[in-house]
Amino acid sequence: MQHLSTDALAALALGESDASAQHLESCAACSAELAALRATAERFRASHITPVQPPAGVWDRILADIASEGAPIDAVEPRAAVTLDAEHDAAAERTAAAPVAAPRMPTGDLVRRRRRRFGAGALIAACAASAVLAASLAVLIVTQVGGAPRSTDLANAALEPLTSTVSAARAEVIERDGQRLLVVDADALPTIDGYLDVWLLDADAQQMVSLGVMDAASTELTLPADLDLAAFPVVDVSIEPYDGDPTHSGDSIWRGALEL
Repeated sequence: MQHLSTDALAALALGESDASAQHLESCAACSAELAALRATAERFRASHITPVQPPAGVWDRILADIASEGAPIDAVEPRAAVTLDAEHDAAAERTAAAPVAAPRMPTGDLVRRRRRRFGAGALIAACAASAVLAASLAVLIVTQVGGAPRSTDLANAALEPLTSTVSAARAEVIERDGQRLLVVDADALPTIDGYLDVWLLDADAQQMVSLGVMDAASTELTLPADLDLAAFPVVDVSIEPYDGDPTHSGDSIWRGALEL
């Protein structure tokens, strides 16, 4: 089963698309990742982000650039970044206290000076906005299900039911943090006398590797690092009795070959 891409999950978390609703109804892994991304987006919307102080030397370089153009430089002191609300309130106070004067057309030199000062201010605003944007992207990239990055699909298989008590299931091999995992998904686990064991078999079912117990409808099992999937391409799920015998019981309920 092909999982949703990171872009598709992000769009769903932000409410930009609902085209994958059918897939989410049948995929517990993607549903869990989407829930985590939506929770992250809500925390981010509700959080207060304070602009950061520009790095040392930024103001000196700005003033040097202005001076290089031959324009007079008004006394400017570096200051810590403040919120937009504080900027607006300060501007309103200055406007209210200023004497009312008749409007006049600015001279060419004054226009050039204003343009230069506006350019410096715009540069500072852009720096602050870039810092906030970078912080936002870091939050969205790092925060996913359990802090883990999005997995990469390597192979998948349709598991055919070998008994009438179960419906078809699915298996896939994914890679996460450099580790290969076999994920087995079923609509539900059957009621059995014993436990379910997951195996990888060779093409002739003469050799096999036990991976572990399937104890949930969606189960992840770690693959040995040196296991060659081309040599053991068949996924098999068997019913095993509690008899202390580690070998395959011969009672399989699902089986299918991985498409490598």
